[in-house]
Amino acid sequence: VDEISWQAVFWLQVPFVATALAGTRFIPDSRDSRKLPLDIPGAVLGTAGVLAVVYAIIQGGEEGWTSPNIIAGFVGGAALLTAFGIVEATSKSPMLPVKYLKDKQILGPFIVLMILFIGMMGVFFFLTQFLQLVQGRSALVAGLAIVPVTAAMMVSVGIGSKLLPVAGPKAIVTAGTVIVLASIGLHAQVTVDTAYWAPVLAMVLMGLGGGLVMPTVTDTIMASVDVNDAGIGSALNDLSRELGIALGVAALGSLVTNVYRSRVVDGLKGVVPDGAAEHIGDSIAAVGPATAGLGADVTANASAIASESFVEALRFGYWGAFAFVGVAIVVTLWLIPSKMRKQQVESETFIELGPEPEFRRDLAPEIAE
Repeated sequence: VDEISWQAVFWLQVPFVATALAGTRFIPDSRDSRKLPLDIPGAVLGTAGVLAVVYAIIQGGEEGWTSPNIIAGFVGGAALLTAFGIVEATSKSPMLPVKYLKDKQILGPFIVLMILFIGMMGVFFFLTQFLQLVQGRSALVAGLAIVPVTAAMMVSVGIGSKLLPVAGPKAIVTAGTVIVLASIGLHAQVTVDTAYWAPVLAMVLMGLGGGLVMPTVTDTIMASVDVNDAGIGSALNDLSRELGIALGVAALGSLVTNVYRSRVVDGLKGVVPDGAAEHIGDSIAAVGPATAGLGADVTANASAIASESFVEALRFGYWGAFAFVGVAIVVTLWLIPSKMRKQQVESETFIELGPEPEFRRDLAPEIAE
């Protein structure tokens, strides 16, 4: 991005995707022997409903929450999702069997993972903007600040997998969400001059917490679905993450945008012309172009006001993320099971038999099959 352009992030993926596609020829084939038909109505209604709601959340700050378009988005989305539920309840081959939505051992992990991603994605989204637009750091340096998440997650995934059979899903997920909550609390202390190491440390905590939560809830979801419905369990797990990403960026991004615009426009009154203030209110990156020709002192003053306004808005966004993860803790205590399901215990036992295990039907009949 620093040397070429932002489009480079997409071209960079091409060789990795090509390698992955080539690697699929080595993956063993596995399919549902029932040969169920595709649930086209359910897919269309579910996708359209989620799209309408996310659109309304993103555009609400721009158009106003009471504008006809936004109200129509929320109402239309709710109607489409209701229709989706009716179709799934009456379909002979539903994309999402309603019985799984009634199972708290699936619903709980789904909600927790979705809410956790709402909070975490908000932090990722804000941090890169803060480092580049406020502190003037390069895209490379901003990206390096996020790398510790992956390293810390690799450590905590191993720890969580060892503790899960002993402590159970609820204890592991609770511990992980509390650690993520602490990470977001550290992020919320941000100032214009925050040292680089501070968000990096907070990212380490986020990785440690996320590494405990994600594989545990995934394992819990997959252990709660029938063997033939493993694809549905996997899809639910992915959907919770994708919804969390979309809603996190939409909801928290909208919050930050609205607070920033209000603060910076008020702060720039009398400093720059109203048109320039409105332009800067659209994006902090517009300070330079909006103040061109107004003098170096005016540009510096406007830049300082915009940076402070942006950081104030970021704090609102971080505390919003903090609130979401707090809700995830409550849901964890309410809906996440305390003990592993029989399938999970059997899977763990099977895995520990070694690289060339004997197939013991009394331990893991579906795996032996």
